[in-house]
Amino acid sequence: MNFNYRMRFSKKGRARFIAHLDTLSLLVRAIRRTGYQLAFTEGMRPKPVLSLAMPLGVGIDGEDEICDFSLRQRAPLTEFTRELKVQLPAGLNLKSVGPCLDRSKSASRVAGASYRVEFLNREDWADAAEKYNSEEELVTLRKRPKGDKAVDVKNYVDKVEIGREGSLEFDMAVTSGGTARPEEVIRFLEEFAGRKAGRHRIIRTAVILAEEKPLPPPRRGRSRRPRR
Repeated sequence: MNFNYRMRFSKKGRARFIAHLDTLSLLVRAIRRTGYQLAFTEGMRPKPVLSLAMPLGVGIDGEDEICDFSLRQRAPLTEFTRELKVQLPAGLNLKSVGPCLDRSKSASRVAGASYRVEFLNREDWADAAEKYNSEEELVTLRKRPKGDKAVDVKNYVDKVEIGREGSLEFDMAVTSGGTARPEEVIRFLEEFAGRKAGRHRIIRTAVILAEEKPLPPPRRGRSRRPRR
């Protein structure tokens, strides 16, 4: 019998440059060093039962990431949490560990994510954000090895708001048909502002599960040629 758990953690500083698969490996090793045994999948090539709700792009900070994992034995939460905090590498900070009663992994229930873009030098994006919010469609051409794809960014990020100290904040929907990328939102804002963004940092402030904060359904606009 396996016991299912969910941890929430942040990924900041130099750790934001750790790629997705390497992050999984770090979490697996940290859990093993606690002395508890991870459960493994069945089949020809067993793998640890551990997954992230949503991959985090390289270079992006994560303030509230979600990891589901299974142990072969029940773990006393206070003791396990204390030990896991010690074993995580610098930049990965444990926020909580709790039992996971959902049979489906959180990755299958991600409805969206929230982002904040902070600028080293305070910049005025109010006019650009207003222009962005007024547009019905913002189609970009996403380069892919298997063929370019036109993506309507407004279908996933309908509104951009100005936060504290001039930061940009927005919720991004995640659907079975795909999602947008934070840098695509920034490129449109640069276009509307008529300038390139200065030095900035992208922070994913939350991964939104369907049962936690329902997002409005994706917009369905007319087909239009990509602007970029």
